Amino acid sequence: MSGPDGVMHVLDKGHGRPLIFLHGWSSHGGYFAPQVESLSSSCRLVIPDLPGHRNSWAPLNELNIRKLADDLHALIVERKLNDAVLIGWSMGAMVAFDYIAQYGSDQIGGLVIEDMTVKITNEPGWRFGIRNGFDAAQSEAAVEAMRNDWISYSQNAMPRLFARGRIPDAKTGGWVANEIMNNDGQAMAALWSSMAQQDFRCLLPQLALPVLVLHGGESQLYEPAVGQWLAANIAGARRYCFDNAGHTPHLEVPDDYNRALTSFITSL
Repeated sequence: MSGPDGVMHVLDKGHGRPLIFLHGWSSHGGYFAPQVESLSSSCRLVIPDLPGHRNSWAPLNELNIRKLADDLHALIVERKLNDAVLIGWSMGAMVAFDYIAQYGSDQIGGLVIEDMTVKITNEPGWRFGIRNGFDAAQSEAAVEAMRNDWISYSQNAMPRLFARGRIPDAKTGGWVANEIMNNDGQAMAALWSSMAQQDFRCLLPQLALPVLVLHGGESQLYEPAVGQWLAANIAGARRYCFDNAGHTPHLEVPDDYNRALTSFITSL
């Protein structure tokens, strides 16, 4: 695992069934603070800063979805996180998908997919990627913009995390904007490029574990149809839509999010 001292930075708090929270692109484990506060009294919360983010540095040639999934596997083995629930928000879901594709789900008790798809770029025959027909050419242009001027690029990223037409309070919005800006643009470009290459459509019929699909009804990144498609294509999957939330339900409506998550975990 990769970090300033050779180890991926991980918050490990609480006791009980392990919940492994995997954050999204350009964020970090601190975005799950509302879950730590609410859930650590009944569960063991394991929240890494994935390589390339905040406290977990990694060289550019190791910043790809496969390497992040390998580090997740190492974390599960080293800390004996048996029967853990993987909670993948955005890019974190891609990491969870790749982990299951490589290592199976025998050690996993459940999977939560939060406002994410299995292939982010749209193409003929596939319309469940990022909103407004975002395609491979647009993705490549975005990567180039990240490499050339991360500060400018990051300034447009924060508002898109929240529900359409809703401005977060100054404290939350300012914090998120600052955290995004403090990322390394080259690292973010490498990870985005890797994420855009992923296609886990073929994995869904093979998922043999309980799955919960969570999504924001006002997400600026993914249409509600994405969550509906996922639930329809994963056997036995449950789905919950947070009508007034965007891409970050765990931050925007934390009480509702924690209740939905607790209900799923209790049912396992």
